[in-house]
Amino acid sequence: MINMYNVSNKEQALQYIKDIRREIWFISILFVLSMAIGYVVAIMYPGMVMQSLEELEGVVELLKNLSPIQIMFLIFLNNALKSLLILVLGIGFGIVPLLFIAYNGYFLGIFSHKILMEQSLLYLMGGLLPHGIIEIPMVVISAAIGIRLGLKGLASLKGEQVDLKEELITGIKFFFYWIMPLLFIAAVVETFITSAIIGVLSQL
Repeated sequence: MINMYNVSNKEQALQYIKDIRREIWFISILFVLSMAIGYVVAIMYPGMVMQSLEELEGVVELLKNLSPIQIMFLIFLNNALKSLLILVLGIGFGIVPLLFIAYNGYFLGIFSHKILMEQSLLYLMGGLLPHGIIEIPMVVISAAIGIRLGLKGLASLKGEQVDLKEELITGIKFFFYWIMPLLFIAAVVETFITSAIIGVLSQL
């Protein structure tokens, strides 16, 4: 039998987080390691950096033609949809959330190296921390729930008694009650606060 959570309740939501803390730690370590690898690769193979950042340039061009409100909703929908997908698709043995976190950590490492070569550490922190302190933990938790679902799926294949449907429903409810609203706040911060900070730092 599994624990039943009423994740709309703050105390039980915190208990749910506590119960998936091993998955959260694992995903967090994977993210940091992937980011370090991306940074090292950027140093050793600068040509790969330019190739990896081409997709980012396309996104920047798209955003130039949008209003701040449109940018905010685009950021929110992008992050929310991806977070929900890695959560749900984690049921396939946790492969999708692992690949997603590894790639995004790697890409952030490359991006960080580029910014530090062109700007300062303060500029990098100003561009990442205001919204990142909300957004990154939410993505990590989504991936951790996906890993939990993957592990539960493996356990069911081994014949263990697992209510995989209930696990999936709990994860999705947690996403809509907590992760999605916080991702919306992160999108607001990124659009209106992070951009303002970057604007100020660009003048220094």
